[in-house]
This record gives sequence, structure tokens and C-alpha cells, in this order.
Amino acid sequence: MGKVMEEALRKLHEIRKKNLVGGGIEAVNRQRSRGKMTARERVDCLIDPGTFAELGSCVNTNTRRIDGKEVDAPCDGAVIGTGEVEGRTVAVYASDFTVLGGSIGSQHLEKCARLIEMAAGWGIPMVWLLDSSGGRLGSSTLLTAGIDWYFALESRYSGVIPQLNVLMGPCIAGQAYAPTLCDFLLMSRQTGYLWLGGPRMVQAATSEKIDENVGGADYHMEFSGTCDVVGDNDRETILKARALLSYLPSNWREKPPVVKAGDSPDRPVHELMDVVPDEFDKTYDMRRVIELLVDDGRYYEIKSGYARNLVTCFCRFNGEVVGLVANNPAEPGSVLEINSCDKYYRFLQVLDAYNIPLVNLVDTSPTVPGQGQEMAGLLRHGGKILDVYATSTIPKISVVLREAYGDAGSIVMGGVHGMGVDLCYAWPTARFAVEASTVDYGKVRDGLGMEEDAYTGYLNRAREKLDVFDVAKCWTAQVVDEIIEPAETRKKIIEALRLTRNKREKLPPRKKYHGTPPT
Repeated sequence: MGKVMEEALRKLHEIRKKNLVGGGIEAVNRQRSRGKMTARERVDCLIDPGTFAELGSCVNTNTRRIDGKEVDAPCDGAVIGTGEVEGRTVAVYASDFTVLGGSIGSQHLEKCARLIEMAAGWGIPMVWLLDSSGGRLGSSTLLTAGIDWYFALESRYSGVIPQLNVLMGPCIAGQAYAPTLCDFLLMSRQTGYLWLGGPRMVQAATSEKIDENVGGADYHMEFSGTCDVVGDNDRETILKARALLSYLPSNWREKPPVVKAGDSPDRPVHELMDVVPDEFDKTYDMRRVIELLVDDGRYYEIKSGYARNLVTCFCRFNGEVVGLVANNPAEPGSVLEINSCDKYYRFLQVLDAYNIPLVNLVDTSPTVPGQGQEMAGLLRHGGKILDVYATSTIPKISVVLREAYGDAGSIVMGGVHGMGVDLCYAWPTARFAVEASTVDYGKVRDGLGMEEDAYTGYLNRAREKLDVFDVAKCWTAQVVDEIIEPAETRKKIIEALRLTRNKREKLPPRKKYHGTPPT
């Protein structure tokens, strides 16, 4: 080896060694004292051991502070590269809070933007491990010149490759849009915060004091619906991201990984008759039904704390990934409420974008939303589900357990064939109706100019509840394809998935299915 090579290798090794401690030992200790992992520890937690291939390790900041002070920023605060998760290649970006608070400078932004482009070109998922104080204030570069690439590329490649954002620190102002543009946002309860205007920014601008809980993981799960999954700390949240990746394909052209099931596709589920009451006015937890039906009782719930009357989750039937959406009678409310609509709409967009079959378990509540929901734009939100359900080309399979009321949401859960459901099964105790409500429609009668007797007949017909045998008798009505025994439910869902596996797209061919923009 010559001296030139020896010196070059020494320089390379020095840079790599320095990168391992980011902003220095003090900054690393401060990071850990806050309950946070370092950027590289997070990467190691996400990917399989020994598979990380770093890119841009020799990058440093190329700007100065406006006060003229020189700045040293290893990797410019952005650790990027590729690795494997359960043997599948992913792209990973981790902001390093020990380096200038993980702030985004020009090189930092370019590294992230270029990685998104490479991931899309290679057809691999993109995972963000985000912990950043936002724009690099005091820098000589124009802050907005570059952040636009975050948003533009996330949006352009939405629905092309899965994009997961794991937020384990602050995310504020303009950068706060980045997590919302990903397919899924996972937040650490201990360290993750998301604001457009944080407490200090808002107080400085308006003197308003924001509650300390605003912007946290539970806030965005329960109230805003922005967060999809919450973990107790950095490690748990990252491990949940690993688990979520197992239900997603690497890109829109591929299928999600098939996992060999631990139980038989023909397994009867007799316990369902004990879980679901015959009496229509009695409640039960649909999560227990899901647990009994799916492979090995395992499912991955999305937005578990938001719009609890509707369950959205990934699971497997005979090893095949499906997205399951179900009413939950244990919680009050209708699927046709604004929060429920947005939750369903967003999930269904992801399923259709990545060609994941939809399974609906239907038991609509006998209630419809009231005046407050109407005033807040319920029809606009409900209409979005109608649109994406009707235009989605994925297999759509429904099972009616007890009640299917059109005005309470069954129309967008496979309760009628005209909307595009492939197969609809129903239990022998199921019943159907157009209307579920029992409110007084006197004003409607007056507006229609109908006589009392005529109106009463009209109303009774609208609210008439038909049992499943009457419905199934009329094949031309195109509602129920077959009445099944409850114990057969798992077997029939698996059979339906097999029958629809090669379903042909009826809509015109497209470059991709579509994006998954935020609600």
C-alpha cells in the first residue's frame, strides 16, 4: 500500500469514527437522558443486524452561520442508507438530533430527497426516523429552498412505494407536513411531538398558551386522527414499524409477503356464536371476532384510539394479507360519522394503492348521525368513501353478522353489489333495512305534501327490516350471495380471497393505482 492510499484510508476511517458520535459525547448523553435513542441506534433497531449500507457518510454542512462562525455537522445531521427488514430491502433516513438539533440544512434536505427518489426507482419502502428541531435558523442558506422537495417527492411517489414516518422527537412548522404525507405515521408517546405552530411559537405570535398535551402521540391519535400507531418509547415504536412493514408490499406492483399460516384454512370457528349475541340490542367487541377469525389470532390495528366504533386493521387469512374494516358494536356511533369516514377513507386508499384485498365485517348500529355532523360536512366526508369504494379495483369481500342498514353505512361496507363488492355473505340471523333511525320525520312529510296515511306507509317501507332469508330469496336484488353458518366464516373468507385473487381491473389502465393523500 502506498502512502497516498494509506493517508486516504486514514481520513476515511476518521470520518466514520467521528460519525458514530454525531454531535459529540455530551450531545449523545443529553439525547439519552431525554429517553431518546441516537439516530444510529434507531437505524440498528429497525433493520436486520449487519445489513445497513450507509450512503453520504462523508457529507458535512457546506454553509456558514450568518454570524460567520464555522459549523461542523457530521453527515449534516442526516444518516441515510439501505438495510433489510425480515430480509426485505428498505431505504432508511434518520435525523440526528445530536447534530445541531437534527435541523435541516441544504445537504440534509438533499440527502433525504435523493433517497426518496432512489427508493422509488428501486421499488423499496422508505422509512423516516424523524427527530428534528426544524429549519436550521441562523444558516446562510435560504431555508425554504429545499424543503419543497420533501413535500413534492413524498406526494409524487405516494402509492408507488410504502412510506412510513416514525416520529420520535419534535416536528414543527413547515416540516410538520412531512409526516402527514407519508402512508403511515407512528409516534413515540414518550418523545414524539407534532405541531404546525408549537407552544412557544404560538405564544410568541398570539400570546395563547397551548396545553402541554397538544401535539403529543395520544393527542394525535385520539383527537386529530393524524397518528396511525403509538408506541410507548423509541424502541417500541420502531419495532411496531418493523411489524407494519410485514403487511405491506415493497411497491405498488408487488404483493405483500405471504406467511405460512399456523392454523388450517378449514378451521371452524364455533366460538363466534358465543361472542356475537342473537339479541340485536346487545353489544360485543368486534376485536374478539377478528381475533377468532384471522391466522393465529394476530392482527395489526391502525388508528386504534380514533373513531373507536370502526376497526381498521391488517391481518392474514391463510397467510395472505388483507385489510379488514369492521363495525364495533362495543363503541357508540355510526360508521357514517366524520371521524369514522375519514378513518375508513384513508385506510381504503392505502389498500387500493397497494392492491391489498378488503374484508368487511358488517354490523351497523341502528343510529344515524345528527345535526352537528351534518353541519360539519358529513356528506362531503361520506362521499369520499363512496368514491374510493366504487372506484377501487381490489377484491372486496363482506360478511354481515347481524345488521346491515344502508343509511348507517352498510352501503360502503359491501352491503349492496352495485358499489362493487365481489362477494357478500351473511349469517342466518342477519337483517337488512334501508333506514335505521327512529326519529320523527314530520317535517319531511310536510315537505313532501303527503297525507298522513300515505306518509306512514312510505316511512314503514323505508324502515322495514327484512331477515336474511327474505333478502336472499331475491337474487336480482344483488345483496346477499350466500347465507353461511357462523362457524364457516373463516373458511368462506379464505375461499373468497382465492376466487378473487386474479380479479381483473375494470377501470382504464394506469401508471399506478393512485396516491394516498391526507384526509
